[in-house]
Amino acid sequence: MKHNNLKHFSICQKNRNKAFTLVEALVAITVVITGILSALILVTRVLYSTRIIQDRLTASFLAQEGMELVRQIRDTNFIRKLQPKGEGVNWLTNMTPSKDFYIIDANKGELKKAPSSIPYLLYDKKIGFNYTSGEVTPFQRKIRIEQVNNNQIRVTLIMTWKTKKTEFELEVEDHLFYWLGL
Repeated sequence: MKHNNLKHFSICQKNRNKAFTLVEALVAITVVITGILSALILVTRVLYSTRIIQDRLTASFLAQEGMELVRQIRDTNFIRKLQPKGEGVNWLTNMTPSKDFYIIDANKGELKKAPSSIPYLLYDKKIGFNYTSGEVTPFQRKIRIEQVNNNQIRVTLIMTWKTKKTEFELEVEDHLFYWLGL
């Protein structure tokens, strides 16, 4: 009789070991799948964020370029005013303060009144960002110049772009002064 109980105990122990191994395998598979899915989600979000960060950086550089181009127009007016025949040159020549928007092309360095729908900047590998040739980019740049007083203007530059169906906007403001007359 004892021998029979021992045999029964041995068979039950084998069945328990098999069942325990199956549970271990299911838990291990669940852990591995969770780890792989988490890694895939992380990679997807990193790739998405990388594109957003890249476009935001490009927009900030384009905004900085636009501000520098407006400063260049002001400084060119200063140089022209200092020349012997420059008495009639105003420091605001070619950048009239207005509530309207302007666009500026780095290759031409001149402000133009913006059309009713702001054009997208184009990118040409040889000349960079411009409005005349190249591939269409998602970036739009518009500039507003407002007169604060006789010796100061406020330049507001607005960059807009779309990344992954989400619209973004970057607004930069600077104040330029007529320091030559001070």
